[in-house]
Amino acid sequence: MTPLLFRGSEKMKKVFYFGCIFYFFIGTIHVFFGSLTPYLLSSYEKGPGELSSLIFFQFIGFLTGVLLSPILVRKKGYGAVLTMGLLLMIGALLLGLLVPGWTILVVAGFFLGSGAGSLETTAGAYVISMANSAKRISIMEVFFGLGALLFPLLILLTVTEETWHYVFLFQVGALTFFLMLWLTFMNKLPRGQMAAPIQDMKKPSLLFDRGNRMIVVLMICFAFFYAGIETNFANFLPSIMLEKGGDNWGLFAVSTFWTAIVIGRTVIARKADQLHPLRFLKLSAALMIVLLAVFALATHIAAQLILIFFIGLCAAGMFPIALTASALMIENAIDEATSYFIAAASLGGACLSFLIGFSLEWAGAASAVFVFAFLAVLLFAAAIQMNRSRKKETIPTQPPAMKADR
Repeated sequence: MTPLLFRGSEKMKKVFYFGCIFYFFIGTIHVFFGSLTPYLLSSYEKGPGELSSLIFFQFIGFLTGVLLSPILVRKKGYGAVLTMGLLLMIGALLLGLLVPGWTILVVAGFFLGSGAGSLETTAGAYVISMANSAKRISIMEVFFGLGALLFPLLILLTVTEETWHYVFLFQVGALTFFLMLWLTFMNKLPRGQMAAPIQDMKKPSLLFDRGNRMIVVLMICFAFFYAGIETNFANFLPSIMLEKGGDNWGLFAVSTFWTAIVIGRTVIARKADQLHPLRFLKLSAALMIVLLAVFALATHIAAQLILIFFIGLCAAGMFPIALTASALMIENAIDEATSYFIAAASLGGACLSFLIGFSLEWAGAASAVFVFAFLAVLLFAAAIQMNRSRKKETIPTQPPAMKADR
């Protein structure tokens, strides 16, 4: 059922535009601590292992927000969940800014992730329910990439050892201003427009649906391994570049990665309806394996930056295409499928951060990058199995792009 939120008038289309800004802020949150890595490690006298714990709890918070948001939407409505997500992020940033201590920062990271997770799941499920969903979700992911790109660039150009605390204040100000715009817009909507959806109480959970169980498991595995690569690669890239001798190139490398993500997702947004999704996922994963293996061995800074750019291009379209394809494969439970996919992604980002942080601290940068390459192998295997599974039955044909290879 298409949410009322996206039907009808031009005013309703503005909700999609707000969704793009939501995703922009989510992008900045995903790289928030990673971009501040040099300042955090120096100020708190911590190492990559402690950074892993911070990233882990941020993604556990993200997972919590993802899993709770469908429940909260049913009880409170769409608008309330989106508003609560913004308020939670603002409160978490203020906590990290005003209360000193590494433990408090980790707690703030948890709540920051919770707010971002609730926003991403709610907005993403709306858009997937719309016509041309592959194109629309790709556009929103472009804004996600822009946020993740521009934030580290801003840090690189403006922040010093003495001023990095003001990044928290700047983010609080931007989110507060957007919250005011969002509340003003919501007040102009008709009564009930942002209310909870009508639920079909007879619909079983996907976890107990034998017909869709294999697709759900493969979808979860794919999202788990993908987020383990994309998010952790961006977060650990400054430390990896530092280990590989690029002392002053860490944030520039992160910006290079997210520039490639933005470019790739912009192209995907224009061509999404023409793609064969499972073939695209297999090809992207295979190329990523090769590029990561070469990057692990590369020693020249220029070569490393070029490889980072192409790794970003390979990663760019995988999440929006896989998310849309998975949800449409299970078209009678789009909200639940979206929640599982994003939850698995947040869990992958959290759990695999420990593995990568451990390998970086104890075996060096090359070892950590080879861990990413191994995850890409698992990603490739999941894409192949998804294709084999869908050959046994027909994928819903809402857009032409949502057909499996045959």
